Amino acid sequence: MKTYSQIVNDFQTACNEHLAINYFASGTIDKLDASSQNVPYPMAFLRPLTSIGAVLNNLGTSGERTLTFELYMLDVPKLTDSDVTKLMSNCEIYIYDIISWFNLGSMQQDYEINLNNITPVNEAFNDRVTGWVGNLTITTPFVLDYCNFPD
Repeated sequence: MKTYSQIVNDFQTACNEHLAINYFASGTIDKLDASSQNVPYPMAFLRPLTSIGAVLNNLGTSGERTLTFELYMLDVPKLTDSDVTKLMSNCEIYIYDIISWFNLGSMQQDYEINLNNITPVNEAFNDRVTGWVGNLTITTPFVLDYCNFPD
C-alpha cells in the first residue's frame, strides 16, 4: 500500500529524473502561488483534490485506493506568441512523460495513473506562466491492516 506521502515522493522522484523539469513542489493551490516565485522553470506542482479513497472488496479487507490530483506543468515564456506555443507543447508532453514513468516504468505494479483531462494555464499566479494542468486519477492497491492500529 502506498501512503499519500509516498505518492508525493514518487512524483518528486519522477520529476527530478526528468531532464527538462527543473523544480517540483506539492500542496494546496495557495502553495502553488507561493512556490512558483523565484524557481527554475519548467516546474511541476502536484495538488490533491477530492477523491473517493479506498474501495474495499466484499470482505471489507482490501481493494483499491483512488486519489485525484492536479498536476501543473508550467514554464515562463518570452514575449512572443511562438514561444508560448512551444512551451505549451513541451509542458503537455512533460505531463505525459510523468504518467509514462509510472505506468510503463518500474512503478507499473504499484500504480495505475489515468489522465482525465488537461486544461491550459496562461498568465496565472504571480509569475507570467504558461502550460497545462492535468487532472489525474491515481489508483493503488489497498489492504486494511489492523496490526497498525494503535492500542
